[in-house]
Amino acid sequence: MSERLIDLHLHTTFSDGCGSPEEAVKRARFKRLAAISITDHDTFGALDPALALADDDLEIISGVELSCQYENTDFHVLAYFIDYKYAPIADKVKFYQEERLKRGRLIVAKLNEMGIDLQVDTVMRLAAKGAVGRPHVADALVQEEFVHTVDEAFSRYLGYHAPAYVPKTYFDPAVAIKLVHEAGGLAVLAHPGTVRRDEVIGRFKEFGLDGIEVYHAKHTPAVVRHYKRLAEKYDLLISGGSDWHGRNDPRSEIGSQKVPYSVLQKMKEYLAGRHD
Repeated sequence: MSERLIDLHLHTTFSDGCGSPEEAVKRARFKRLAAISITDHDTFGALDPALALADDDLEIISGVELSCQYENTDFHVLAYFIDYKYAPIADKVKFYQEERLKRGRLIVAKLNEMGIDLQVDTVMRLAAKGAVGRPHVADALVQEEFVHTVDEAFSRYLGYHAPAYVPKTYFDPAVAIKLVHEAGGLAVLAHPGTVRRDEVIGRFKEFGLDGIEVYHAKHTPAVVRHYKRLAEKYDLLISGGSDWHGRNDPRSEIGSQKVPYSVLQKMKEYLAGRHD
C-alpha cells in the first residue's frame, strides 16, 4: 500500500484564501489526505473550526504563516504544532492583525487620492473575519470594476513599486522563531525558491530555524532537489504543501504537491526529541 499524503500549507477566508476552514477540510477528505495544516497569514482564526473537524482519518496540525523581514527582503515563517492560545504569540499575532487593518485603510486612502472611489467597507466586507491584506483590496478593485483582474490591480496599484503600495509591519525572524519555540512549535522557512536568498538559511538556522518548505506549488522538481540538498547541508527538516488559496489553480490545489506522510512523522519525532 502506498504512503498516504499530506498538505501542510493551506489558507482560508480567515486570511487571503477563498475557502472556509470547513471547505479546506472537506477537500482534504475528498483527496484522502492523511494530514493537513491550515497556515493562514498572521491569524489563528481558522484553527478552532478546523481542529474541531479532525478525526482518525484526517489529522489537523495547528499552524500559521508569519510575515517577516530580514535585510530588506520579505520572508515567511510557517509555524507548526504551536499552542496558539499561548498568550505571548497570541498577543503578537493580534497586534499584526491590527497593523494589517491600518495598512488596508492607508492603501484605500492612497487609492482615493488617485481618484479611485473605493470604499474601506468594501474591502472589509471581502476580508470578512480575515486578516486584511492586499489581495482583499485587489478583489475589491475587481468587484468595483476599477480593474479587470487581480494581476492588473497589483501591477497598476498594489505591487511593491506601485503608487498605492504601503509597507507592511513585519516580524523580525529571530523573534518569530523564538516565539514559535516558546509556544511549543516548529519554525519552517516557507517557499524559499520564491525568495532566492539561500545565503540567509544558515543565519536563520542560528536563530533556531527547524526546517525548510521543500515541496511547494512554485518549486519545480529541480528546485525541490536543490532545497532537499540544502536541508541536508544545514541539518534541517523538510516540509511541504500546496499553498492553497482556493482560486482554482491546479498547481496549488489541495494535495497537489504529493508530500509523503513520512515528512510529518519526522517533524513529530524531532519535536518529541526536543521536548525530551
